[in-house]
Amino acid sequence: MSYQKIVNNIKKNEINSLYLLYGEEVYLMEETVDKLTKQLVSPEFESLNLMGFDGKDISVEGIIDACETLPFMAEKKLVLIKNFEGFQGKKKILSEEDEETLINYFGKIPDTTCLVFYGVTSIDSRRKIVKAITKYGEGVNFEKLKENELSQWISKEISNYGKKINQKELSFLVTHLDYFGKNASQTLLDITNEIKKIVYYMGEELKVEISHIEKVSVFKFQNDIFKLLDAVGQRNIQETLKRLNHLLEDGEVIIRLMVTLSNQIKNILSTKLLLEEGYNPKMIATKIGIHPYVASKCAEQSKHYTLKQLKNLLNHFLEMDYMIKTGKINDRIALELLMMEMCRVTSSHERV
Repeated sequence: MSYQKIVNNIKKNEINSLYLLYGEEVYLMEETVDKLTKQLVSPEFESLNLMGFDGKDISVEGIIDACETLPFMAEKKLVLIKNFEGFQGKKKILSEEDEETLINYFGKIPDTTCLVFYGVTSIDSRRKIVKAITKYGEGVNFEKLKENELSQWISKEISNYGKKINQKELSFLVTHLDYFGKNASQTLLDITNEIKKIVYYMGEELKVEISHIEKVSVFKFQNDIFKLLDAVGQRNIQETLKRLNHLLEDGEVIIRLMVTLSNQIKNILSTKLLLEEGYNPKMIATKIGIHPYVASKCAEQSKHYTLKQLKNLLNHFLEMDYMIKTGKINDRIALELLMMEMCRVTSSHERV
């Protein structure tokens, strides 16, 4: 069963007696548990009709006892078991006897009870207890959203704050998020926090603009770095130093800037090499473990350099780092000289 299907079933009050909720998107999982709770349990009788347990602290007998208790002034009671490890295959958490007892009970859960196991990110689908869940109840895998699903989800979240986001701004936000791919670092919880920052920054304004996203989002620093490198690619020393000064005035640490720029040069070099082998930016993102947007920017910026120039720039960064650490040059002067050197090499027509 999908996340969307269980949400629709809850809205229609078509609720099973047994669920196993698992997967990467813990935020959606918790949200679904909250929807189940609101649908089944009235606030005035919550202490009687809602029972929650940590899966590490409750026995099989305790689970069964909780399910057998009748609800008070309601059709169903809700029993929540969080982080129960019996569905994973790492080690034998349950004895064979306890596992059989629980499996046998799954087919006998009263219609007056909704038993929900949730919280684990992965399960072993080969285990008998997991197969029993799908036989007597529903297993719901909370996978990461696809791009169109994420766009719809973000749009809805923003509308919940009384704001609106158009397709252009929505695409800009989604493109810059680090949500997709095996090395992605963000979850929906992170994106929720990004949305809150954007909305609070907007104040009374109703329509989300790209400027709102750029000002407060988690990728602002990265975006500023790209703009700095774009100025370098245009051989515009004045604009390059202006953008560098803006970063420093915003409180960015010089050493962090140097490390970030050096890493970006490495990414550009790797990208250029892979482009020559026939890889496209999407494939490059997966191969070297960077965000697809970063890969596309690296592909664009690689046009300004030869392979030899990129390798020489990396050596310059190492030399300047050594000179700063040994006190031979001021760190700000070193960074400015590096920026001017980058502008200089992009204006050269040197060939490998």
